[in-house]
Amino acid sequence: GRPVPAPATVERPVPISAAERAAFNNRSVVRAVKALGQMGYWADQGKFARAIANEADSDTDHFLAAELAEQLGRPDMSVMVGRRAVSSGLTGYGTSAFPRVPVPSEAQYNWTMVHAIARQESQFDKQIVSHAGARGLMQLMPGTAREQAGKLGMSYNPSSLNDPSYNIMLGSGYFQRMLDYYGGSYPLAVAAYNAGPGNVNKWIRANGDPRLPGADMLRWIENIPIYETKNYVQRVLENAVVYDAMNPERAKFRGSNAVLSRYLGKQTPG
Repeated sequence: GRPVPAPATVERPVPISAAERAAFNNRSVVRAVKALGQMGYWADQGKFARAIANEADSDTDHFLAAELAEQLGRPDMSVMVGRRAVSSGLTGYGTSAFPRVPVPSEAQYNWTMVHAIARQESQFDKQIVSHAGARGLMQLMPGTAREQAGKLGMSYNPSSLNDPSYNIMLGSGYFQRMLDYYGGSYPLAVAAYNAGPGNVNKWIRANGDPRLPGADMLRWIENIPIYETKNYVQRVLENAVVYDAMNPERAKFRGSNAVLSRYLGKQTPG
């Protein structure tokens, strides 16, 4: 088949024949995911989107699944396809694994962290609700969202937490509060976003302040007693480094070969 233009989330064209495309589109799961989208059944559509991503086997499958994710407006499916492609040893799917979403102008200053947090929190599923009740792209608890809306002078509407722009405005604002509270320390702010500042302050008292001269931030992160939070901090900072590398025009830290060191609070590598 002839190469077709790659979707924005795939970095290279893949030869797709008309027969291959028709076979993909005729799959019952693909027909179902399109129909559910047309009916507005987001959560049900997500289950079928996950199945398509998980069943992707060949390069052709991954390419067409990434293309479909873009057509459906489902960056969460894009992440799943990208991860599956990477685990299958395929190249060119980095942008699928780390998609970009629209960020309101008021939150552009946190563009990298919005993406780094949302990818870990929700995989960019705008309507997901956690077992604890956290909602939307940046997984905001209703109480936190209400408080943050007040601080930003915004009206609070629980149903609006499913709106990506509204969710990002509140999530970005809350993260910035944590970043300011911890004097610009990204690891502490990210930990507080996940576990709350009360826990982070307790860990600082127990394990020392990692911002002090001579302190080892990586060791401090390793000593976080809640595995979920320790893993969360590591993954979010990794996401931030990848988004900076892939989007230099948006990067939080520019012109540095040691971006992770900068996020850890170091001015020089090591």
